[in-house]
Amino acid sequence: MVTISFLGGCREVGRSAILIESQNGAKCMLDYGIRFRGEERFPFNTNIKNLRAIALTHSHIDHSGALPLLYKNDKIPFFTNSISLAVAEILIRDMIKISNYPYPFGYRELDYLKQNSYFLKNGTRQKISDNFYITFLDAGHIPGSVSILLDVDNKTILYSGDINTQNTNLVYPANSEDIPEIDALIIESTYALKEHPPREKLEKKFVEKVIKITDNGGSVLIPAFGLARSQEALLILEKYNYSGKIFVDGLARKISTLFLEYPEYIKDIKLFRKALKKTQYVTRPKTRAKIKNLSSVIISPSGMLKGGAVIDYIQTILSDPLSAIYLVGYQVEGTPGRNLLEEGIFEYKESRRKNKNFTDLSIVAQCDYDYFDFSSHADKIHLQNYIEKLNFLRNSNRDIFCVHGDNKSTTSLASELVKKEYNSVAPETGEIYQI
Repeated sequence: MVTISFLGGCREVGRSAILIESQNGAKCMLDYGIRFRGEERFPFNTNIKNLRAIALTHSHIDHSGALPLLYKNDKIPFFTNSISLAVAEILIRDMIKISNYPYPFGYRELDYLKQNSYFLKNGTRQKISDNFYITFLDAGHIPGSVSILLDVDNKTILYSGDINTQNTNLVYPANSEDIPEIDALIIESTYALKEHPPREKLEKKFVEKVIKITDNGGSVLIPAFGLARSQEALLILEKYNYSGKIFVDGLARKISTLFLEYPEYIKDIKLFRKALKKTQYVTRPKTRAKIKNLSSVIISPSGMLKGGAVIDYIQTILSDPLSAIYLVGYQVEGTPGRNLLEEGIFEYKESRRKNKNFTDLSIVAQCDYDYFDFSSHADKIHLQNYIEKLNFLRNSNRDIFCVHGDNKSTTSLASELVKKEYNSVAPETGEIYQI
């Protein structure tokens, strides 16, 4: 029997962590992330004695943020790839630096993580312990993202991680037809209840609105996640030959530059290089002050308007009827970005102990604002298609565990799959299953 312990990412998005244990007690941790709200920010505490390996699906903080915690005392082999390690280091360092939260680890543990890293190529079968192997498969989510295939005690388990099966401009999509027969599946459920709009139509609408605003003398502020979504927005503008000024600020600058060092992970590196050549990086506060009133596109984290460089621009943009704010990433309930879309009001409070600054904003938007669903997750239809194209072994129970989605998304997907004669559940944090 193989034991699967669900330590996080259960009926929630955040702190993804799954522990796989073989009959002889060897253990492998799949992801180890954090969430940014609530008291329980870390994965469920469990016995990790005899942890033989850690494997990462991708570098987003909800999958990687707590990894240094596992390196306070132990030297555990960490399997990833070159771009995911480089990006995770940037994100975790940034998190430690700017957060007011007292994380129980620091740069030292992050360095230990790096020292114990091993790069695993997609399709290569890596031994973890006796009768315990992992293989990375392309996940189509962000550069470097993988799904993980586990062969343990003659059982085959697929952990999807975050997947996307639709075309984007940054990476190639995942393809479940390439996956061998399995006994069990652990599947993300982020958009299990939603259908994304047709990508090409959405891109054209986005570019048309950007051109209209900037041609009329306004500015377009694109709050975007520094990793992947900022670069996707850049590629869309380049794809449709946008010729206006484009500025990139915050973490998106560093990630964009880093992507150039890993061309093998970028779908069209020539297009990406071309886009960056037309882009100006914002590195000084004085530059931000100058470009606020320019007719231009400004791409800047944070994607949900929760902080970051975007706050330096937003007051000016919000008060200008000629300008616009176009959100390109999912807006979690309760975030300033979600409130702007639903109420037309931007509300933001921040107190920084380090420099004793306090910001308290409540501004009614006079500019145009809109949301463009450039998601890098599979939606309802594509999740179900992905699952249906998988082949389960004849003697398996067709076990499916629905994770990485809110309570309604995970439980609804599990219920739908039960109707299709899968043995499907939406596990809760701390639950343990055996296959």
